[in-house]
Amino acid sequence: MWPRGLKGSSILILGRAIGGKTGRATEGWDIGITKVHFQTSHIFTSLKMPSSLSIIQCHRDEVKELPRKAEVLARSNHTGIEMFKYGDHIMGIQGHPEYTKDILLHLIDRISNCNFIEESHGEEVKSKLEEVEPDTEAWKKLCTNFLKGRL
Repeated sequence: MWPRGLKGSSILILGRAIGGKTGRATEGWDIGITKVHFQTSHIFTSLKMPSSLSIIQCHRDEVKELPRKAEVLARSNHTGIEMFKYGDHIMGIQGHPEYTKDILLHLIDRISNCNFIEESHGEEVKSKLEEVEPDTEAWKKLCTNFLKGRL
């Protein structure tokens, strides 16, 4: 069971609610499993977390700018703000640590059938899913530690 929190499109709502700016991702859709690189490694050192984790993504919008009080915790090659926190009580994650590959496969089919992406792009993403796994347990540990006030 996953701890409750804001992930995926909810990060956009959260980002806007604290005074940030959101919009369509300049790089377009980010679908698949993406490596997220942590910016503030000192926070993650005490948790014995690696400097990057893989996470399932399925989005074409992103948080583009945050207020000064917010801290960007992670970025990726595709998205400038993959994860942030605002004080000790708000954290947003762009990706979906709660998703499985089966959920992602279903989403790829849905967005392809709705013509949001080309079918060939969806098939390419599906073929790459066999090559890498998301770091599900590490994300669960990270989220749980945030909720316990250890991040």
